[in-house]
Amino acid sequence: MFYKFGKFIYRRRWWVIGCWVVILAVAIPFVPHVTEPLKVGGFANNNLEAERAGNLLSEKLGYSASNLVIFYQSDSLTSDNPKFQQQVEDSVAGLRNNKYVSSVLDYTVNPRQVSGNKHVVYEVVSLNVDPETATKSLAADEEGLKTPPDLKMTVGGGLAFFSDVEFVTQKDLERAELVAFPVAIIALLLVFGSVVAAGLPVLVGGTSVLVILAIVFGLGNVTELSIFVLNLATLLGLGLGLDYSLFITSRYREELERGHDVEEAVARSIATAGKAVVFSGLTVLIGLTGLLTFNYNFLNSVGKVGIFVVLVAGGAAVTLLPAVLGVAGHNINALSIRWIYFWRRKPTVPAKPEFHFWAWLAHLVMRRPASFFVVVLIVLLAVGAPFLSVRFSSPNETILPPTVQSRQAYDLLVKYFNESEIYPITLAVTTPNGNILSPDNIYYLYQFTHELQQDPNVVRVDSITTAEPRLNVQQYQTIYQLGDQLKSPYLSGFLKQFAKGDTTLISIVTKKPPLDPDTEALMAKIRNTPLPNGLQMLVGGQTAGVVDTVNGIYSNFPFAVTLIVISTYLVLLILLRSVVLPLKALVMNALSITASYGALVFIFQEGHFSNLLNFQALGFIEPTLPVIMFCTLFGLSMDYEVFLLSRIKEHFDQTGDNTSSVAIGLQRSGKIITSAALIVVVVSLSFVAADIVLVKALGIGLAVAVFLDATLVRALLVPSTMRLLGHWNWYAPRWLLKILPETRLEGDKEVEVVEQSKDRALSHK
Repeated sequence: MFYKFGKFIYRRRWWVIGCWVVILAVAIPFVPHVTEPLKVGGFANNNLEAERAGNLLSEKLGYSASNLVIFYQSDSLTSDNPKFQQQVEDSVAGLRNNKYVSSVLDYTVNPRQVSGNKHVVYEVVSLNVDPETATKSLAADEEGLKTPPDLKMTVGGGLAFFSDVEFVTQKDLERAELVAFPVAIIALLLVFGSVVAAGLPVLVGGTSVLVILAIVFGLGNVTELSIFVLNLATLLGLGLGLDYSLFITSRYREELERGHDVEEAVARSIATAGKAVVFSGLTVLIGLTGLLTFNYNFLNSVGKVGIFVVLVAGGAAVTLLPAVLGVAGHNINALSIRWIYFWRRKPTVPAKPEFHFWAWLAHLVMRRPASFFVVVLIVLLAVGAPFLSVRFSSPNETILPPTVQSRQAYDLLVKYFNESEIYPITLAVTTPNGNILSPDNIYYLYQFTHELQQDPNVVRVDSITTAEPRLNVQQYQTIYQLGDQLKSPYLSGFLKQFAKGDTTLISIVTKKPPLDPDTEALMAKIRNTPLPNGLQMLVGGQTAGVVDTVNGIYSNFPFAVTLIVISTYLVLLILLRSVVLPLKALVMNALSITASYGALVFIFQEGHFSNLLNFQALGFIEPTLPVIMFCTLFGLSMDYEVFLLSRIKEHFDQTGDNTSSVAIGLQRSGKIITSAALIVVVVSLSFVAADIVLVKALGIGLAVAVFLDATLVRALLVPSTMRLLGHWNWYAPRWLLKILPETRLEGDKEVEVVEQSKDRALSHK
């Protein structure tokens, strides 16, 4: 089938190229607008308790998690200076009439918004729209701000953070593309030694990226997509496009060297390398499809876009590339780079037999397979060991560079104030009797809130039963029965903000930051405290949101892993016609992914190489990173396994000799696999220059995993394992072989006999 498909593409090569030109022409106008429909955030899940608590408080009390925190500071003026006060008031006056602004909480009303030295204050601007709409309207809000002449103003808060993430993500993407393409071209020139041969993978990879970005624009207009998909779409699209093109182009040149004409070379390249591309693409597709099982927009977005990335990159590799190869013909080696050619060319009179590094390495490893197996296994497990101490938490402003305004605002908050004043633990308490202010409810709420105040991790509890410390429970019960006749303006205003109908808000300011383990322990303790009198409680806030997100993601992770593993096993079973090799491939992948997880913790959680890589240690790992890395790397690493094993199987089908098949397979694919991995590593490392730490971590994690996979795993662990397994590598029950489709190379049988004799000669050198 693949052989015939290759001939079909060759004979209609100009039609195929024309179709891709049309596709590209349609796609390009949409690329500059790709960010317009994309959403910020995407880490929320409305089924989680923290999200339900926030939604309930918003619906019943108008409580808004969408806010701006505007800092004002002066080296000379203090907050009680009339000039300071007037300039702050003039600055925020324009926001008070903004249709999106529900309130502006002045520092003159809340003394906790004034720093200890009185030189820094902040204003809290609450908005009455959802975070996504609020973020999109941030520019309009900032236009309502007036910069004070004598004060330094810094805009922060959740809305500013998400807006800055969107801006910095675009800059990171532009910077990565500027780095990745030139370095990839240089790497391809080194591999092929020809401008034409090196240019074809770049053509396919670049075309794939442009089409993918246009698809992202289209998808973003019909479904929610996170802004973070841009980086991964570019990384995967370019990496896969170059990888697949490299494998097919290399096989095409090999077929030409064997004496085939252009049509036959194209057909046989698609029948071998093209078939491997399809199966390896399926493994990547399966991995990314696993992300669709998560009920988080961020992970779903990566899964949705990732599927199109594989389809476009794989489709271009098996249609556009062979068509262009058919046009290029024997000119594939044209425009050779002379100094590379001189370095690569064979001497006129060889003094020694030609040395084949990969065949030599395979035989070396197989002479002492157990030793290599144990040593490499220990190394991979040692690299992965730091993952045992992983701590998951949600990203905050620290993922942004210090030059970004929202990060500067966060640093001011941490330096001069209690961070939990902005990010308290919030409790949404409801009653079944419809009146949260009934005497019984007030009694039990009073007991509960005052017990919370005694906790050593609590600074303050803001609630309807702690509003005035001088009041006892009987006085609260009496006062709240007055209703509209309540005389105290303070308590009346407090009541409107904190209670309505059957719902009340309890806000807990903690001593430690929201993401501190002690704060998480306090939140868990509160959740495990039952309320009497039928009162129901939902715990929200940043701490609860992080814990719920981590638990939600990793409760679903085993299901996604199981789906990916089983599906990948079945695909490899069809390709390799062995029940053992797919299992071995899964284990190899698990080892390289585990090692990359360990490197992620070692670098980004513990902070090693932070100065070299220009970032501040997070002290945690963002919970979606391991999930994305697993789903991406599982398929990406399987790419190299598929290409290696397909070459080994091709020879084993001819000879039945396990040892020589491994040697020939490594000899003919080892260099190309290493080159392809190098390109993916280079593309991944282009994101090291990213300003957002999460993007930087993803790039380094992928680069480490691919590097280890292409060196230690494929070059050492795979041959040692295959040597130890012997003929068990190829075991499959007879009944199963009758069911499975035949996967031998389609083509001229006489040529296969010639190639078989050549392979035997090479295996004995």
